Amino acid sequence: MKIPNNIQYIEVYYDGRCGMCCTFHEWVNEQERAFPVRFIAYQDPEAEEWFPGINALEPEREMIIRTDNQELYRGAEGWVLCLLSCTKYQGIARRIASPALLPFAEKTCHALAARRHKFSKVFFRKKDREVAAELHRMPGEECLGTCGHIPDGFI
Repeated sequence: MKIPNNIQYIEVYYDGRCGMCCTFHEWVNEQERAFPVRFIAYQDPEAEEWFPGINALEPEREMIIRTDNQELYRGAEGWVLCLLSCTKYQGIARRIASPALLPFAEKTCHALAARRHKFSKVFFRKKDREVAAELHRMPGEECLGTCGHIPDGFI
């Protein structure tokens, strides 16, 4: 991924109903910034005003980032730009954007995006005890012994 030079600002169109997306938005907003980031929930009527035609790009699938030069980024590349906006994480953003790591980041982003509502339901916007209770209610998978871990009470 070629990171654009001299970014003045980015707009991040995200799912305002997704706990994971909202938590990421809050986290980025808490960071020291290299350049401004405007977060806009794609469901907000203002989103269509700021970015006519955004709904045709299926923003519900994964966040869409638009730079001040009107360049669009999605998925892993969008996450890279969000990290790049955080002064402290610019180095890691540049590493992730490399040809060696971007394919892994893309796979990770696709996996998270496909399961984000489930992750949100379990992990985000809940207190730790609620998360623990939810995890205990989930059915466990039987260990096939391929990970090298010996389950408690096995020996």
